[in-house]
Amino acid sequence: MEKDEIIEKLFSKNYKLVLDVGGRKNSYDFLSKNLPNTKIYCININVKDLPRERGKIIICDAQFLPFKKNKFDLVFIREVFEHIIFPDKFLIELKKVLKNGGEIILTTPNLNAWQNRILLFFGFALTNYTPYPMKTYGIPKFFKTRPIYDHPRVFPYKALKEIFNSNGFKLQHICGVNNIEKGRWLKNLRKLIDLIFPNSWKEDIIIKVTKC
Repeated sequence: MEKDEIIEKLFSKNYKLVLDVGGRKNSYDFLSKNLPNTKIYCININVKDLPRERGKIIICDAQFLPFKKNKFDLVFIREVFEHIIFPDKFLIELKKVLKNGGEIILTTPNLNAWQNRILLFFGFALTNYTPYPMKTYGIPKFFKTRPIYDHPRVFPYKALKEIFNSNGFKLQHICGVNNIEKGRWLKNLRKLIDLIFPNSWKEDIIIKVTKC
């Protein structure tokens, strides 16, 4: 099952206000398609990445959310957590703006992914953990990784469970998923790996939690 299909099954039907952290056109379009009756607030530190459609568009740092307490029913965080310098501060902010019983659906790379295990074994750097800004030192050239964004905070599968369970949230769902969308490099190999390896070995993590 592809990542979007898994996320779609995690959505509840009673959201009124949704916060899209690190919002971009693709995440906004995805939310609008699946949650057509909700109001979507998009935040991003980079104005160029923000969508231009309906909804509330705000430029801000996700570690300092400019919203009242208990405002949102859902916070959607797609490939953002790995960019957060101070995750504890971020989690405090998320808990503040979420209603009691509000939900977080988050996707992030997995530090223990199968390709990282192979790369470390042969002495290479990891593809999804890039702590040096705008550079990909030590990654094999055949991976064709573009040095666009740094990832200073990439967590393994089990650590992500502990992070949320120990910071005032209740885990509802967690799973691993490999990127098998159209156009992905080594797509057939990824599909095979998706069948063989456990969740903790897969490329990305999808997690759903509720505010306690």
